[in-house]
Amino acid sequence: MGFPSDIKLPADARYFTFVEQSKKFNSNYDITWSFEYSLPAENIPDSKNYELGFSTFITNLQAPLSSLPGQYIGDQDPEFILSAHALLTETPRVLKTQNDSTILLEGGILSGSLVKVAFDSTGMYALSGRDDRPGVGPNDINRQSLVVRDVLHNVRANSPLSTMSNVFSTLSTSSFRALRFRYVNLGQKIHIDFREDNTTDYTLLTTINIEPRLTNFNNLDNIYCGFSFTTPVSTTNTGLSAKNFFLRNFNVEGFEGSEVLTETVVTPALSVNPNTSFTTVNDIIV
Repeated sequence: MGFPSDIKLPADARYFTFVEQSKKFNSNYDITWSFEYSLPAENIPDSKNYELGFSTFITNLQAPLSSLPGQYIGDQDPEFILSAHALLTETPRVLKTQNDSTILLEGGILSGSLVKVAFDSTGMYALSGRDDRPGVGPNDINRQSLVVRDVLHNVRANSPLSTMSNVFSTLSTSSFRALRFRYVNLGQKIHIDFREDNTTDYTLLTTINIEPRLTNFNNLDNIYCGFSFTTPVSTTNTGLSAKNFFLRNFNVEGFEGSEVLTETVVTPALSVNPNTSFTTVNDIIV
């Protein structure tokens, strides 16, 4: 399969993206999802330089469109995203500026992920790219990192795991590690938790502030959860690919339905008398 020129992968690269289609959720309410993964150290041929990335996301797409591997870790092609609202000629062809940036029209239909959380051994998911893909420069990426992009693909987090946890400091784990994601407060925050297999308690890894509520979009009640994986990330060296990666127990919880339910709770007025009534009695003889 041919990829854009900025993706460099060997012929035997491994990558996939899936969207859990069995249920759709309303993003006006909290959405929580989790899964477990394992990446044993013996499956990493070069522990210092290996390349593997996986991500999870919530989206309004039932199936990935133009899903790219490599440093995109399953993202849609930036040009494909732009073409949905690009200004076209009569031909039709996409109109671009002198800097080769697509001229956009405003639109009211969301087509893609609301938020995406990536765990990347190379940190390249945070890179900026073609067609005005926002991000950081090559000098600002981090190995063994957590990267979060919002609905506009802006990088909201780009930090080494070691700065957030002494336990979860690298992607490698011989046992199954559970990851949990809580999309809350009308889409303004996402909490990321982890749990090792020797405990039943989750530990907060980090909380990320993301875009405020998307009031300009009209299809926020058909939201799905998904997962993407790629190895290697950006090289033709097959020796840097990880071997077996294990994923299990992908679970999603949220509100199913199109209505936004509100309820006003009215309590009885409190009976408060700030003045204490009393009577003074004088000349009592006992």
